[in-house]
Amino acid sequence: MRSESHPATVTEPGRPGSTYSDGPAWHAFGFSRAAYHVAPRRTLQSMPVEWQARFVALMQEARQTLPDEAFPEYQVIRLNDGKYANDPNCRYRRTPPFPCRPADEAHSVCNAPLAGAFVNTFTQFDQARQ
Repeated sequence: MRSESHPATVTEPGRPGSTYSDGPAWHAFGFSRAAYHVAPRRTLQSMPVEWQARFVALMQEARQTLPDEAFPEYQVIRLNDGKYANDPNCRYRRTPPFPCRPADEAHSVCNAPLAGAFVNTFTQFDQARQ
């Protein structure tokens, strides 16, 4: 599964053709200015087992390939309209998995699959406490 890239294409952000700033992950954020993508554990565990296995394998491969500083430790705090909000997903041991969407239910087209659940790095925590 591992693919090698030419170092210049990875290390030159902002240049056309750069795999860093013109690759699939960049475009998956759409017009969002998010610096992070957050997926609750409950969401991951609600996915079909095959998806979970692929996700885990990709993350394991990334950890073997990238330096340790690419995976820092974070604490996530849920905000709603700039204020702290209760996070029902933190109780993943006591909450059931999310149900799959019925096959006949229409869903919106998502051209930026990473743009929804993100950490807004520009939110000032002092504002969030108000």
